[in-house]
Amino acid sequence: VDDTPLVLGSATHKYAELMQLGEQSKVAKEKAFAEVPKTIKNKVKLKSMSRSIDTFHTRMEAFKRNNKVILDKSELRLAVLPSMEGCDFWNNNSILRGVLDRVMIVEKSGRKHAIAIDIKTGKCKSVESYSIQLESYGILLHSRFDISSVQAAIYFTTSEELTWYPKKILPTDIHKDNPVVKYINQVSSKLEGGFAPEKGRHCSWCNFKNLCEKENIKSFWVP
Repeated sequence: VDDTPLVLGSATHKYAELMQLGEQSKVAKEKAFAEVPKTIKNKVKLKSMSRSIDTFHTRMEAFKRNNKVILDKSELRLAVLPSMEGCDFWNNNSILRGVLDRVMIVEKSGRKHAIAIDIKTGKCKSVESYSIQLESYGILLHSRFDISSVQAAIYFTTSEELTWYPKKILPTDIHKDNPVVKYINQVSSKLEGGFAPEKGRHCSWCNFKNLCEKENIKSFWVP
């Protein structure tokens, strides 16, 4: 199984995190890319990805200079309980966990607003296709911070485009009919009868792909 896309993606996210923490570009690259196999193809991809992250970093720094940013975090880990209250990331009672690539909280006119940006290293897709993920950021951030709104976005490293989710997520959006809550309930109902993995993009790099396919075939044919 070729897990190169996963390795490259993880390295790129690490580079973005180190840049946000104030590391010099050269040092950040050495740390982030140390575990990536040194093939010519990987070197070309890392060069392109790191250039895209440099562009992203420049844009974020410019935004911070022009706005009152009171919080700036990368790889922020958050979790919530069924009551929609925040909890420790590894709390066994949590129903939703998320690691947010970049979060900024901006204060404007006495009110605080969160910006949550997810970094994608794969092919560009419509921002709407990530609606469940981006809506979940609203739940996670509202559970932790006293904020008026959450504006989510996707940054595509392949095109260097920052695409905003079309709606702001407000505190009034956090209720039982929220699409994320409905999705969680839907998944929970499936798990009640045992776990049945669904095929998706993750299958291309999963180490258990072959075993999973064999088990699915077996369970399909055996009464």
